[in-house]
Amino acid sequence: MPCLRLLKRLLEGGLRVSREEASKYGECFRLLSEGGGVVEFKVGFKVLPEGCLMLLKQAVESGFSLESVFKSVNWRGFERIVAEVFKAKGFRVLEHFRFRFKNVTREIDVLVETPRMLLSIDCKQWVRRNYNVRSACKLQLERSKLLSEYLAKKENIKKTVYPILITFLDSQARILNGCLILPVWKIGELSEDPEVLANVAKLGS
Repeated sequence: MPCLRLLKRLLEGGLRVSREEASKYGECFRLLSEGGGVVEFKVGFKVLPEGCLMLLKQAVESGFSLESVFKSVNWRGFERIVAEVFKAKGFRVLEHFRFRFKNVTREIDVLVETPRMLLSIDCKQWVRRNYNVRSACKLQLERSKLLSEYLAKKENIKKTVYPILITFLDSQARILNGCLILPVWKIGELSEDPEVLANVAKLGS
């Protein structure tokens, strides 16, 4: 599928595409243009992070299984898309943030800093509903609480940390075991105003 090939190209070669190369993906760029997922320049185009999500969604809606999508698109690339969505909004973002505290080492897939809070994001590549979402949420909450302690004591950062699980399989945002489960298609909405989380019942309480 052209959109899947384009997505793979964007993740491996960068988000800028020359006009000559873009002509090979005519229908895909029409989709991106109509959805506001691409910016046009004199020499070519720059696909926005939201545009990458549009291509992902198009591939799935066209009948491609999530398994085939993940075989074509490296999962690290998907984490990069999530990170780029928040970077595009001007937030400080750290990918694969590793820290050691209380004799244990943990890693956060994507860590987003806003003026008042930190988003501790775990990207899950589940493709079938045979996973233990409760366990995953519990682990992400524990990981995020440890991160909060680490940042307060080692880095003197005392912002509230909100644990988030991003997945393809959930269609609605919900809170489970103190962790926000967020459908990947909704990260654009969250990136517009992450601090709306402060108006939700405090996670982890």
